[in-house]
Amino acid sequence: MAKLHVVIIGAGMAGSKLAFELAHLPGMPFDVTLVGEEAQIGYNRIMLSSVLAKEVSEDDISLVDVGAMTQNGARIIASDPAVEVNNAAKTVLLDSGLRLHFDALVYATGARSYLPDWARVAAKNVVGFRDWKDVNALLSLGLGDKVAVIGGGLLGLEAAVGLAKNGQHPTVIQRSSYILNRQLDERSAHLLQDCLQDKGVSFFTSATPIGLNVDQTTSLVTSVETDRGCIEADMVVVATGIAPEVALAKSSGLDVDKAILVSSDMQTSHPGIYALGECCQFKHHTFGLVAPIWDQLDVLLKTLLGADAEFDVKPIPTKLKVSGVDLYSVGQIDAEPEQEITFLDRGLNHYRKLVVKDDLLVGAILYGNVADGSWYSQLIQNQTNISEMLEFLAFGEAYCQS
Repeated sequence: MAKLHVVIIGAGMAGSKLAFELAHLPGMPFDVTLVGEEAQIGYNRIMLSSVLAKEVSEDDISLVDVGAMTQNGARIIASDPAVEVNNAAKTVLLDSGLRLHFDALVYATGARSYLPDWARVAAKNVVGFRDWKDVNALLSLGLGDKVAVIGGGLLGLEAAVGLAKNGQHPTVIQRSSYILNRQLDERSAHLLQDCLQDKGVSFFTSATPIGLNVDQTTSLVTSVETDRGCIEADMVVVATGIAPEVALAKSSGLDVDKAILVSSDMQTSHPGIYALGECCQFKHHTFGLVAPIWDQLDVLLKTLLGADAEFDVKPIPTKLKVSGVDLYSVGQIDAEPEQEITFLDRGLNHYRKLVVKDDLLVGAILYGNVADGSWYSQLIQNQTNISEMLEFLAFGEAYCQS
């Protein structure tokens, strides 16, 4: 029997991992073609901050063995983005003019850095923090250069720490009064901020960016204008979120909301066409963390093999990828609780906050000692009645079980 030809658009983490898994299935039931717009294939994007900090090399962040994938028959096309998809004819047109035919198509186009209108200026020293191009631009900075990092979320903080380790002077500009405001409460955020300041990161909070000041002679940004004043900068990193890459899917006629709409088996609105990763939307959820994307990948593998599988959304913990910082946040941190349990050990710099509603744990923040994070996450996911252990819940699994 002829093998089914699966074309995967997007050679980031989700697409390259899917291609690798398909190419290594017993009996090799598929012909696989992986299409990417970047020259680099199959690298671990979440480790770019470690590359920036010079803690690891480019070779250290390979996600899949590209050589083994090609030896197993997968075709890899790099630096040649897809520009048109014809759903009826089952073809994908690449920028080079090459036209590919498919039996099944997977969108793994990921996302791009979101640029607010005020940040869209023609200046070479304004970057996101998403790919090798961004990292190479930041690695070109000199010792002592000033960098304005706009956004105090996970990505912005990881970029800022990497820059500080690399000898630059980063300042994080944050609209809210404290960093990681979607994952932390004010107390844990201030503990984290104190730690990062010791690592060389400065902070400018409760400040809303309103524009970038550009030198007309050099066409470079010289400062960031905020409602609280200016921050000088030799480079600006915009880390204000991501925008799912959906232009190609939308132009082909697929149903798109914030991202490409998929059902529980990862199929789009067109039969035989699928999506996974940051570019897809299941119900009202989009995805920027790795764990749910790997769940989607497992579901899609089973779907392509003709087996029944369903994806569902689970509570996903947040962890900051900064060496020497232990942080764990999961669940509904900003829920209206019946009870909040907090525990602070100032001597050890450990903090916990547990959010309880209807005898259920619905959210947890751990800073310093995160050993019980997975246990709290399981309590949330399993909707375990915690009424009998409520008095001792803050002390962790071992204490409650004893």
